[in-house]
Amino acid sequence: MALLNDGINGGFTGKAGSIIGYQLNGKWIIKGLPKLSKKNKEGTLSQNVCRKKFTLMQAFLSRVLGYIKIGFNIESKLRMMTAHNAAKSYNMLHAFDEYDEIDYSKICLTYGNLTGVKDPQYLTNDLGIQFTWTHEIYPDYNRNYDQVMILAFSPKDNIAFSVCSGSKRKSGTEVLEIPSFYKGSKFHTWISFVSDDRLSISMSSYVGVITY
Repeated sequence: MALLNDGINGGFTGKAGSIIGYQLNGKWIIKGLPKLSKKNKEGTLSQNVCRKKFTLMQAFLSRVLGYIKIGFNIESKLRMMTAHNAAKSYNMLHAFDEYDEIDYSKICLTYGNLTGVKDPQYLTNDLGIQFTWTHEIYPDYNRNYDQVMILAFSPKDNIAFSVCSGSKRKSGTEVLEIPSFYKGSKFHTWISFVSDDRLSISMSSYVGVITY
C-alpha cells in the first residue's frame, strides 16, 4: 500500500503494485521492483541445500523452543540475539551429517561452561525414562545443587518431552515422564545441568537413542 502526499498530483511513499515511491533530497523518486529470474526462484544447488537444512533445523527447534530459551539464554545475551537464533546459528554449523540431514548426536540444546554430566545412563520404566549419573563431591559446594535438565525427542512422532528444573545434581537420578501412548517410539535424549540461580549452564550431552 502506498500513501499519496500532497494529493493526486504529489508524490507517494510505499509500494504500489510493482513500483515503490519515496522522497530523496527533496525529490520524489519512483522505482520499479526488480523481477526475480527463474534461476533465482528455483535456486542453485547450494542454495537449495541451505534452504533444506534451514527448514529441517527450524522445524526441530520449534518443537523444543521452551527448552532452548533456557539453554541458550546466557549465550544469547552475550551475542545480543534471541535464544532461538543463537541455537539455530550453532546447530546449523555443527549438527548436520554428510547427507545434509540432522545428526541428533551433534545437536546442542544448552550452551555454557558449567560442569557437565558424568557417566549418564538411562533405562525405561512404567513412568517413562529414568536417567542416572555419577555424582562427585565438588570443591564448589553449590555444584551439588545444580538442577538437571533432560529432553527426549521422537522424530517419527515429532514430539519432545522435557524436564527443565529437575532434581539436584547430588541426587544422581531423575525420571522423565512419557505417556504410555508413545511406547515403542524411539527417542533421542540429552541431559544438562543449570545452576540454581540460573546464571550458569552446562553444554548439553547427548545420551543416546532409546526405544521407550
